[in-house]
Amino acid sequence: MTEEERKLKKWKDEIEKREVPVDRLDQAIQIGFETAKRNRGNKKRGYLKRGLWSTAIAAILMFTFITSIRVSPAFANAVSSIPGFSGIVEMIQDNKGIQLAIENEHYQIIGTTGETERVKVTLEGIITDETSLIVFSKIENNKKHPNSYLNGYRILDTNGKEIPNDQSFGTSWNQINDLIATNTTEIKFKGPVPTEEMILEYRFADDIGDDQVIETIQIPFKVELKPVKREQYAVNKTVVVEGQKIHIHSITIGPIKTAVEVEYDAGNTKKIFGFEDLRIVDEKGEIWSAIKNGSTASWSEDSPVISYFLQSNYFRETEHLYLQFNKLMAMDKDEAELIIDTEKQVIVKQPKDNRFGNLMIYGPYMEIELRGGKDYHHDPFSTIYDADGKELHKKSSSFSKKDEEIVKLGIDLPNENYKNPIRFPLYGYPSYIKGNVKIKIK
Repeated sequence: MTEEERKLKKWKDEIEKREVPVDRLDQAIQIGFETAKRNRGNKKRGYLKRGLWSTAIAAILMFTFITSIRVSPAFANAVSSIPGFSGIVEMIQDNKGIQLAIENEHYQIIGTTGETERVKVTLEGIITDETSLIVFSKIENNKKHPNSYLNGYRILDTNGKEIPNDQSFGTSWNQINDLIATNTTEIKFKGPVPTEEMILEYRFADDIGDDQVIETIQIPFKVELKPVKREQYAVNKTVVVEGQKIHIHSITIGPIKTAVEVEYDAGNTKKIFGFEDLRIVDEKGEIWSAIKNGSTASWSEDSPVISYFLQSNYFRETEHLYLQFNKLMAMDKDEAELIIDTEKQVIVKQPKDNRFGNLMIYGPYMEIELRGGKDYHHDPFSTIYDADGKELHKKSSSFSKKDEEIVKLGIDLPNENYKNPIRFPLYGYPSYIKGNVKIKIK
């Protein structure tokens, strides 16, 4: 590991020890360790042949490991017999929906390995819904070549033709052996999940954020899980929070996640960045909240509707369900931007509460601090425009906590000509509106 990577890993460890809310932890991990790539019936069971005593020992060791994290006894029992799952548990400890899927045997063991001189990959298993699948993998770098970085995937048919899909992935490094990583990948197809044999191609680069693929590993697999049908509820209700209208269109509950379709009224005076506490609650008060390690939302530039993803209660019997939220991140539309002159190294415009400061520019690299507060974990930047409105494409970015109050943001600006000042539309900011919304789903 490089010194920069070690610092990022140390910061991640400190965040985990503090047990702070980590709405954007997946993004922070990906910034630090990988570059997330988003390209916008009998069930097969796996069996491991081993003696009764070795099975019992493995179950005890697995149970000890996963119950030391934070999972239910039922989940602990379910995964104790799944080979290769110990490294994955940490990544899904806060996702009750995935845990329930595994408890209900909606998990297909694959266990196929591919290897080169530099890296070894094991496709451990998959979970599916109608149009998506989650892939669980283990990645082991060779100690002679420790710096191979996963930079994306391709899904191919048996003829080598790429199958169109959208994807996002998150990686967690082993706390003891930093040559080993566990990885979850969500892959969404344009239509139903293919049932014919496919090939998952892992693509590796020499450095974080490097698009130059140095080698690939291809692993064939076939989805043989029993098909499931998602539950859909038409809501079609509008609620008002501090004068801002929010349209809730529908809710879809599947084995992998719950999707809540939301539209913010075009006439709102504030730009709403998102929900801080969107959740599904059943009649017993059990809560299914936002996904913390994986895709949290999706949208299209062609539509004002945003799909927010929550943990799924698909495998839980419920009599009543409610959609609830109390707090949204929002600010006046005319303030939702940061303008910087990189030549003069000054902030030209920012929100009136002046939370941005300590601007530093080193050649093409820009660093700035944001006084966000201890519960703020959002990257405020996504796109950049120069004074002529030309979009600039940043090479990379970083997000870290300087202390409990201050966020340090780094951006590697493009090495191209542009006209100052440059504008950063804000996609997150520590400004909020509050209400008390409860909508009955069923």
